[in-house]
Amino acid sequence: MATLKEFVKMTKLSHNDKTSGKRMREIIDVLRQYHVTQGLTPQKAVDVLEALGPTFVKIGQIAATRSDMLPQDYCEAFFKLQTDVKPMPFDAVIECIDKAYGKNWNEVFLAIDPKPLGSASIAQVHKAVLLDGSVVAVKVRRPGIVEEMKDDIRLMKRLLATAEFVTSQHENILLNFENLLDELQKTTEKELDFRIELENLVRFHADMAKQQGITSPMPYPEISNASVLVMQYIEGIQVDDKEALVKAGVDLNKLASRILHSYIVQILDDGFFHADPHGGNIIIKDKTIIWIDLGMTGSLKASQRELVSQMFRALVADDPYKMMQAVLGISHLNGDVNYGMLLSQLGALIHRYGGADLSDINMAQVAEELMDIMHSQHLIMDPSVTMLVRGIVTIEGMIERMSPSTNVMKIVSESVLRESFTPRHIEMKAIELSSATLNSIEAMTKIPSQMLNTMEMLDRGEITLKGEVKASEDILVTLYASVGRISLAIISVGLFLGSSILCTTNMEPKLLEVPVLGVLGYLGAFVLGIYVIVQTFRSRHKIRNKEKLN
Repeated sequence: MATLKEFVKMTKLSHNDKTSGKRMREIIDVLRQYHVTQGLTPQKAVDVLEALGPTFVKIGQIAATRSDMLPQDYCEAFFKLQTDVKPMPFDAVIECIDKAYGKNWNEVFLAIDPKPLGSASIAQVHKAVLLDGSVVAVKVRRPGIVEEMKDDIRLMKRLLATAEFVTSQHENILLNFENLLDELQKTTEKELDFRIELENLVRFHADMAKQQGITSPMPYPEISNASVLVMQYIEGIQVDDKEALVKAGVDLNKLASRILHSYIVQILDDGFFHADPHGGNIIIKDKTIIWIDLGMTGSLKASQRELVSQMFRALVADDPYKMMQAVLGISHLNGDVNYGMLLSQLGALIHRYGGADLSDINMAQVAEELMDIMHSQHLIMDPSVTMLVRGIVTIEGMIERMSPSTNVMKIVSESVLRESFTPRHIEMKAIELSSATLNSIEAMTKIPSQMLNTMEMLDRGEITLKGEVKASEDILVTLYASVGRISLAIISVGLFLGSSILCTTNMEPKLLEVPVLGVLGYLGAFVLGIYVIVQTFRSRHKIRNKEKLN
């Protein structure tokens, strides 16, 4: 039965959904056109998403990175989704630019090339010249795209809420789709606001300045805004144009190694990386590597970078427990987890690849198997880490085509191991160790008070303890004997102390001016003491000779 919470959620979304039924009819028509009710194949799913428009294309692109939620063959198909669409008329581009600046475009640009450099579902890019003669690329957001994508997302959320209300089946699927929609909403908000991409360009350009021979387009913040983005125009050879690179005298093996090391620095050192590192987004000019198109970037916190490094170290060191810790740290639960089974599955994965030569390991295959394990254990990887995994797999494929002899897994593993000995990593580990030590000391200081509080609660009857202790006959005999001797020893000590006190009094009768009762007490204490000592030595002798105690 549906809950009140689900009813309220559906009602609220229905009230906020101001879109007409026209869009719904368009979606239904597309689904009918492709006979979706008769089943879906990965390629048919791609065709349907492209027919439905930019919002659904973006869903497919996000889903391509979520092999922890979707079958691998669908992810591979979605990854090939095309964003190229019919270009906007040049007049519409000029109108958008004028509206964004609030003035005529020629007050900012000397000229704009009418032929677009590229046309995607969200924006279109043109080559232009600034008033000072600088050549730039101008990215212009399509008119109405913000409202269109927001309406589509709102409509899908309404449909999802309705599905949750009318059925309690397929809860995991509905939850996965809800996570996908939330991620879509966040991603589109970032991509539709070019000011966010501008921040990415500024940060990435500053990070690349630290790497020799590596750069990215210089942004122009002063003439960029939410719907128009201006950056340096870059000409060169795309990395996926292998023939042109060879003609230009580029050593492909060295180039592949440089690109990969640059990407590792982005991940481990900067924690800010290019999330779509395919061959078309890397340009070579005068032996300089230029990363372009920062529409998709990923960001990792220091803790996430450490967990990613731990995964590689665990694979190399054949340590499934460390691998499990890292996997649990970079994911969240979407159901019950069998931790014993998870450890066993990761152990099998590590044993399969841990003993192999690094040059024989394919990172895409390892990533795919890891995602399958996480999917089976209801673990959903953090989106930023998923983007990283997809980025590494993408760059591995690109490098494999460019330089087959370059092994990505080997270079990444060696870099991660070297990172473990850097001053930054050692300092971080020292801080972690100090923090753990302080926490342990603090916990130890709390133990006495916690035990006292527990004992008081037991005494008041607020806590009840029930248990059953089973012990062997030998243990019980030993226990009884020990308790008996301890009791006799205590009595002996008591007699001795009591007799000593009596001897200080004038109690009658006396023997040699000593109270007779005190003398008898001393005698009793002496006899009991001797008896305890003798019995203790007898028991020690029997234990050493493995004789049965009685």
